[in-house]
Amino acid sequence: MLSSRTRGGIACAARFPRRARTLTATYRERTTASGDLKLAYQEWGPDDGPVILALHGFGVSGHMFDEFGQRASDRYRLINLDQRGHGDSEWASDGDYTREAFVADVEAVREGLGFESVILMGHSMGGLNAVEYTFQHPERVSALILVDVGPEAAKEGVDNIMRFTRGPDELDFDEFVQNAMRFNTRRTEENIRERMRHRLRPLENGKWTWKFDKRFREGEGAVRSGSELSSDELWRRFRELAPPVLLLRGQQSDILSQEVAERTAGEIPAARLVVVPEAGHSVPGDNPDGFTEAVTAFLDDVGAGRFAEAEADSTPIPIPDDIDELRRGWRARERRIPGVALVAGAAVAVTAVAAAGAFLFSRFRRGRRDDEA
Repeated sequence: MLSSRTRGGIACAARFPRRARTLTATYRERTTASGDLKLAYQEWGPDDGPVILALHGFGVSGHMFDEFGQRASDRYRLINLDQRGHGDSEWASDGDYTREAFVADVEAVREGLGFESVILMGHSMGGLNAVEYTFQHPERVSALILVDVGPEAAKEGVDNIMRFTRGPDELDFDEFVQNAMRFNTRRTEENIRERMRHRLRPLENGKWTWKFDKRFREGEGAVRSGSELSSDELWRRFRELAPPVLLLRGQQSDILSQEVAERTAGEIPAARLVVVPEAGHSVPGDNPDGFTEAVTAFLDDVGAGRFAEAEADSTPIPIPDDIDELRRGWRARERRIPGVALVAGAAVAVTAVAAAGAFLFSRFRRGRRDDEA
């Protein structure tokens, strides 16, 4: 038998329904500074709530987490940052969009707002910034939420984003909306219009253009912001993450493959991998209910000290003598039971009950067990 102490991650996601609801929560527009650079952010929730500092992905802004704010701000204080060169934050006059500059901004925001530590959340580019910040300041991060990001990204998906953002620089607002609807077919036109309102700014000639720094669109900023670390160094960063980690993958993502997601969760010391259905790369907006359910369940477990228990029940589990054979059998496979998608890879521990010759999986668990009972 294996003990309950585990290492690694397991992917498990309920098929969260998109529920009709009336959302009335609102945010406050705020600004702070990193050196001489003005940074904008949206603040949601009560001043005394646990703080989530959210870092958006490439080309967007803190508003990509608006749907999450509407759903979670009754419990959490959300600081959704417009990272340098994006949204309503200032562009870097010297063109410094290196990882170090983004990390310095996060530390300036944390320190400036007086937070001893934060729950750090990052999507895509913001996820890599969150990983680097956590690597450099582990004592400042109580929990880490990574959204559709890993040490490796699928080239096809990256190319799709580049083609979308490097199209014509000036268009009518409706033309931008139509382009965005073709890029992401999961959203309604109403949702796309609201999102584009935060991503674009009007020009004097009546046209609209992107808010984020043109140097990103020309390649300079985009290249410099992602090329400081080699693939091996990025993998090492993920392996050495200290706090509890939630890794979220959109089931239809063309950026983070299932294989890379499973490997990433398996190599992080304390990780949970959740695959969110009906979502692509932009998980928070594609399936906001599923995203919110996954995040709040994770934070509930961490906050109550239940994270280890949620991942590994103390009840002994009947596991075949050849554990490697079991792992090989589950690697890169997906098993479905009604309402639940569960994916297990190498170095993943599974809670299993034999029934009618099949495994019924009941809860999150994590991989390599260190002790035997």
